[in-house]
Amino acid sequence: MDMRIAIVDDEPACRGVLRNILRRDFADVQVIGEAGSVAEGMDMLQLETPDLLLLDVEMEDGTGFDLLDQLGQVNFNVVFTTAHNDFAIRAFRYHAIDYLLKPVVPEELAIAVGKARQHVDRAQLQGQIADLLKTHSGGEFDRIALPTGDGLVFAFAKDMMHLESYGNFSFVFLASGERFLVSRNLKEFEEILPASQFFRTHQSHIVNINFVKQAQKGEGDYALLQDGAKVPVARRKKDAFWAALVKR
Repeated sequence: MDMRIAIVDDEPACRGVLRNILRRDFADVQVIGEAGSVAEGMDMLQLETPDLLLLDVEMEDGTGFDLLDQLGQVNFNVVFTTAHNDFAIRAFRYHAIDYLLKPVVPEELAIAVGKARQHVDRAQLQGQIADLLKTHSGGEFDRIALPTGDGLVFAFAKDMMHLESYGNFSFVFLASGERFLVSRNLKEFEEILPASQFFRTHQSHIVNINFVKQAQKGEGDYALLQDGAKVPVARRKKDAFWAALVKR
């Protein structure tokens, strides 16, 4: 069965690029509809249910977030497209939602389509979209989606006590005592977690400074956390780390 894809973008040229790549590179993909605005997108999606929606972030009559908010129930995969929007990109990464940067690269579109072909947990998708819309409306980041081998785990950033590198993965330790192996490296976490709360003390460690119980200065600097973990503090990081602790 063909994969049904819909496109919502207010730039005809961008819709044309996406349409042409899909038709050229995918024999089993059907573009079932296109729309050039939030309003047109609403009309289209009330008549058609795609397997995947390629959705522009910024449009003349609103945003892709507005469209999803008006739809309410979202029963299809969503991949956002954006030229440049730092807040939106951080939100997508925070909530583990796919996005493509314009101009769209065919190889990256192929990866997004490939992911969308996989089974989707609808309840999980609803949670991701709901959290994304909450972030957009409030301007604040709250729950973070942690991709694990068993699916997504949703956690509040404030409850993340510390993170430890494990190759291209990271262990995330929560205040509840739970530990999850997450398919994100520390650099990705460092880019999306609030710098006012999280500090990378070492190439292999990030700590939530609100959970630091004691800081040891001198030979072998380390931070003692509330769960008993001793996290090393790199020599080149220690001055900035002590300053962050004083300001908390």
